[in-house]
Amino acid sequence: MSQQTYSNRRSRRAVIGAVAAVLLACAGSVQAQWAAKPAPPLPRSVLDQAWSGSVVLGLVFESNGNVRDAQILRSSGIAGLDEIARDGAMKWRLDPASLQASDMTYGRRHMIKFYQNPTVARRVEPVKAFWTER
Repeated sequence: MSQQTYSNRRSRRAVIGAVAAVLLACAGSVQAQWAAKPAPPLPRSVLDQAWSGSVVLGLVFESNGNVRDAQILRSSGIAGLDEIARDGAMKWRLDPASLQASDMTYGRRHMIKFYQNPTVARRVEPVKAFWTER
């Protein structure tokens, strides 16, 4: 076997190993067990404007599972929704048994989507808006 063929196989194995490591890291965050994850209150101004959108947060945890830092990685384009998502995430707590070493250094990405049906919001009191995470 030539030296070039051997080098190509080693490179392919290294790439496959790196992709597998990324997939495993992503799978770990999907299986997170939350000890506390309260939804934040939505101010009346957000409800009146019928804002919706999604925010991607980077969450870094303490060893006890509390969120130490929440950074906005991708904005919804609406500063009010971004701040509600960030402030709400600061009150979350992950089960310490589901923490990984990278959660305390690099952190996890978390998407929050805000939905509101403006037609219903205008006709029905109290207005109900909600968010979901992925």
